[in-house]
Amino acid sequence: PASRRPPRSPHSQLLTHPRDRAKAAMSDILVKIGSICGACGALAAAEVALTKKYSSQLPLLQSTTSIALPKAYGFVVLNAVGSAFMLFVLGMKVGMSRSKFIERAKQEGDADAEARYSYPKIYAEGFSQTATDFNCVQRGHQQAMETYPQILACALIGGLHHPILASLGQTVWMIARCKWADGYASGDAKKRYSSKWSFHIWTSMFLQFVLAASTGVRLILDA
Repeated sequence: PASRRPPRSPHSQLLTHPRDRAKAAMSDILVKIGSICGACGALAAAEVALTKKYSSQLPLLQSTTSIALPKAYGFVVLNAVGSAFMLFVLGMKVGMSRSKFIERAKQEGDADAEARYSYPKIYAEGFSQTATDFNCVQRGHQQAMETYPQILACALIGGLHHPILASLGQTVWMIARCKWADGYASGDAKKRYSSKWSFHIWTSMFLQFVLAASTGVRLILDA
């Protein structure tokens, strides 16, 4: 008689569903992120210890800058970390949604569902509602990435002389970005501005531009 495969455990059966596989993959990713963050924290602590020990011997490690940082600048730095994590979360939402859209497309009879919604595709090709919905989720993250470098740079510069406004601007930008992405993820691009917060992705951005320019002018005038 032909040999039969042993029955799979209920846990392994659950992991055959795309959503369960995505959750398991997410757990593995979080564990790896925790390990990486722990290693980075150890390196940072080692740098501080070595700097204190050898700063008197190495001029390069001595503090010679004439710019005095206000204590409130710490909020600017913390907000920079927070905004980076927010972008990471938006990116993870896109990645985790891929399995959902693959399953949905297969149910609709799309023979190319795997290729259409899997990596390395950034956007799904086609004009189906499923493709549009996925692209809206992706756009909520991608558009944030397009403006993040200049906002972060200007916030870190502007915060040198305007730490309170720069911090508040970063906080508003993060809230507005989340609301904007949630509205976009509805599948209707017009709903990206459905929240009263959404438009402030732009007002907070220009606030950082003004604060950075103000800092530059003050540095020139104080020279």
